[in-house]
Amino acid sequence: MTMKLFILNRDMSSPGSFRLSFASLRMPFSDGVKYTLLGISVSLFAIAALILTWQLYQYFKRKPKPSGKVKSYQSVDDKQAGKTIFEAADKESDIQKHDYKVQKLEDEIKKLSRCLSATSSISEQDSADFQSITEADAQVNIHGKLRFSVSYDREQSQFALTVLDATGLPVQDFSQSADPFVKVKLLSGSLSEQPNLQCVLQEWETKTVKNSRNPVFGSQFSCPLTEKELKTITVKLEVRDFDRFSRHSVLGEVRTRLNNLNLLSHPVEISEELQKLNKDLVGEILLSLKYLPTAQRIEVGLLKIKTASLTSNQDKALYARVTIVCNQCRLKHQKTSLKSKWGITVFNEVLTFSLLDSNIRECVIAVSVYETIINQKNSKRLIGQAILGKRKAGEDEHWCLMMQSLRQPIAKWHSLLI
Repeated sequence: MTMKLFILNRDMSSPGSFRLSFASLRMPFSDGVKYTLLGISVSLFAIAALILTWQLYQYFKRKPKPSGKVKSYQSVDDKQAGKTIFEAADKESDIQKHDYKVQKLEDEIKKLSRCLSATSSISEQDSADFQSITEADAQVNIHGKLRFSVSYDREQSQFALTVLDATGLPVQDFSQSADPFVKVKLLSGSLSEQPNLQCVLQEWETKTVKNSRNPVFGSQFSCPLTEKELKTITVKLEVRDFDRFSRHSVLGEVRTRLNNLNLLSHPVEISEELQKLNKDLVGEILLSLKYLPTAQRIEVGLLKIKTASLTSNQDKALYARVTIVCNQCRLKHQKTSLKSKWGITVFNEVLTFSLLDSNIRECVIAVSVYETIINQKNSKRLIGQAILGKRKAGEDEHWCLMMQSLRQPIAKWHSLLI
């Protein structure tokens, strides 16, 4: 018995016997279960094969065939602008590739359109909101002269101003040319209790002279003024370089107080050097800021606006437009409702902006106040702006208080400048 068991174990230890024993093993499943598992495996394999075939078909369908060289349309982020792309096999393939690249370029343009400056597709209101943020940086290399004349007709109580010409205007480095025009403002402080608070009585613009550093304007403007008002008027002439695809560059300004001129006897011609553009205080605005970090929102409350007028203007109304700017790109904007204009106009409105945390911490808020005549179209005009934010050095106090007092509204008066 012992001898037989030893022989059996010896036989099982040999390779041939082991293979025979392994082949004789049987799975503990019925034939139906086995065929079911086999069917599932075959189905999964067929599905995988179909997916692979479809992906290969899509790949070869979209892949252009190289033939003739076609200039590539590069996206803004593409650093290899000098490389050529695939070559077309025939005319139809060229058209397909061209349409595809043009569509891709258009998509890039749409993504970056909000980051562009005031182009022809951007409204004048957007341009005015955005221009004041970087206007001071644009004033470089100011030189040149502006010549104009002023006169006063005592019998008709009529003031007249003629912008004659300019000489030696600076040019932009990239274009070596200038398309200058002059914006004229009549500022008065007679309606205000504060001596530094100005009121814009009139605003005009000359024609634009193309491609000239020594333009001749010859534009004349007039308005009714009493002799008493004449003594409080300051004439401000801003020389700007027109650009239909970007912000108008500031070339300089000239300002003169009419009280210093003897206009009652004869007209006066003035020629002065251009100076750096200075903003004028035209009012104050009470704003509140509240930062909600969890919701990634910032709330801008427009509470009150104080202007130079101390009496009610039933035919005039005010509204404010709040624009969020980050890295010189407009992100979002909202505007308030119309309110009848008073010396102190009360709004008490809160505008909410949903922004990413990184944008909130680096953004600049531009508040532009517009005056409009009720029931009259195209009558709005910008009367003042306030800029605040982390990047605005003069407004760091309000911004820091908002960041230190999370979820709490912080109110502060800001200057309205024009």
